[in-house]
Order: sequence, then structure tokens, then C-alpha cells
Amino acid sequence: MRKKLDGIIDRYLDVQQDILETFVDREQLRQLTQPTLLPNGRRIPGLKLDHPRQLALMHSLLRCCYLAAEGTFTTRELYPQTLQALRRAPEEYKLASLRNDLWKLRAKGLVEKIPHSRRYRLLPHGYQICLVFLKLYEKIYAPLTAGILQSFVADQSIPKEKITALDCRYNAVIQALDDLVDAVGLKAA
Repeated sequence: MRKKLDGIIDRYLDVQQDILETFVDREQLRQLTQPTLLPNGRRIPGLKLDHPRQLALMHSLLRCCYLAAEGTFTTRELYPQTLQALRRAPEEYKLASLRNDLWKLRAKGLVEKIPHSRRYRLLPHGYQICLVFLKLYEKIYAPLTAGILQSFVADQSIPKEKITALDCRYNAVIQALDDLVDAVGLKAA
């Protein structure tokens, strides 16, 4: 029992460290978006930063419930959590679709199938990549594009001292992008 609990605690601490310090170099990130060519000649599409099914699957893979199970899971165990993260009904996202999405992650070396079983394992590198994708999407990509594409008019009347530090940073990025567009002579469509 003590050995099992030690393993769970160690995996939990590793997860906490990964959450705090997750880095992927630019070339790794670029390679993930490129198609993978299998030895049999089959071509598997690359991962996309804004693909809802892929992000929902990654979200399900990162849930801490797999820490106690030594990071292993079956597609049937993962399916309800992915449906919940995707906010879809089973008729809209079938188990076969989840298996297809998982297959893409396997092709990129993020997940492995445990031989002679129906179980899979999220690899440490896969954990880090999933974490980076979710951080990029949920903390930067989605809020920034939402602010650019559909700004909230009432935000213009908020006093500067009540604007959060995060919103100030997003506004600075938006202003910097506007300045860059102006500097290179591009005009908004």
C-alpha cells in the first residue's frame, strides 16, 4: 500500500511541476502541426491548436484521475470525460471518433497503447504537449482572439484602476499588433 501511495504522490508532484514549468521549443511545436507519415505510407494530419475535439481529448487526458491508475486508461473510460469537455451528446461525437482522435496523438508519440491490452498510457512528453496546447489555447489564443474579434463595448467605460492586470496585458498585445500592422503598411479589411 505504501509503495502504491508513494507512486501516486510522486506522479502528482510531477504533474504540479509540469503545470508550473512547461516548455516546448518552436521546432517541436511546428512538427506537431505537420502531417505524420507512417512506415506503411499512411498520412495522419497534424495537430491543430484550435481543434475542439482534440482540445477536449487533451483536457480529458490531463485529468488527475489517471494519477492513481498509473496514467493508464481505456477509450471507454476517457469517452464520457471527453464528451463533457466537448459539451456534445454521444450522437454528435461517437466513441469511434474519439479513437480516431486518440490515434492522431499516438502517431505523434504522445500516447502509447499498452501491448496485449486495451489500455493506453499518456507519455510524459505527451502530458507536457497536451498541457502546452491547452495553456496556449485557453490562456492566450481564445481570450486574445475574443477580445479582437468581438470586443465588449461596455469595457470601454471601465475606469483604468479597475481593469485587471491580465486585461491590461491583452490590451498591450492588441495595441502592439495594431502598431505592427500600421508600421508594415497593412490595412484592416
